Amino acid sequence: MSVGLVVGVAGAALLVVFMRRVRLPSEGLYPLRTLAAAGIIYGLASVAHGSGFLAVFIAGLALGELDVPYKRQIQRFHTSLASLGEIVVFVVLGLTVNVSQLFDQGVWLDVLLLAVGLAFVARPIGLAPFLAPMNLRLGEKLFIAWGGLKGAVPILLAAFAILSEVDDARRIYEIVFVVVLFSVVVQGATVPFAASRLGVPMRVVGR
Repeated sequence: MSVGLVVGVAGAALLVVFMRRVRLPSEGLYPLRTLAAAGIIYGLASVAHGSGFLAVFIAGLALGELDVPYKRQIQRFHTSLASLGEIVVFVVLGLTVNVSQLFDQGVWLDVLLLAVGLAFVARPIGLAPFLAPMNLRLGEKLFIAWGGLKGAVPILLAAFAILSEVDDARRIYEIVFVVVLFSVVVQGATVPFAASRLGVPMRVVGR
């Protein structure tokens, strides 16, 4: 993780200079350039025996706050690409998990307790130090703690465990499946209700 962090920060620093100074002949090439840069950052971190996923994530966070040419077009492209990736990941998850086997092994109860602990204990405690100095109402802080949905990222990381032939990788994958299912169904479905109860205004966008 340390290697991934260093590669991500260094890659973002070099990329922002490159993006600002090197002009491309077409507007449509700018999103492709950032996609290629993500692949390079991932590859460099992996070759250095670090987390390529973390490196790309850190680089994306750093670049997201900076002003670069055609930033809006780049964001739209990657938002669409991310949505497509999530669809693929969830389809693969559905095809690779045997739900009946989960019941037979008694995984459900243990993992549901884990999911509840993550939602009500681990995430609020983990976020508390970061949310404390922010100028937000208590209801807004509680909403942020409740809205941490689990989705494609945990599934992807669990798939890495299987590909690396980690001990009990299949069980890890099944645990992630139940946690993600709980998060999407329970937390996701109750986000509007939580927002209204905690006084957080919501509005429909894209219409």
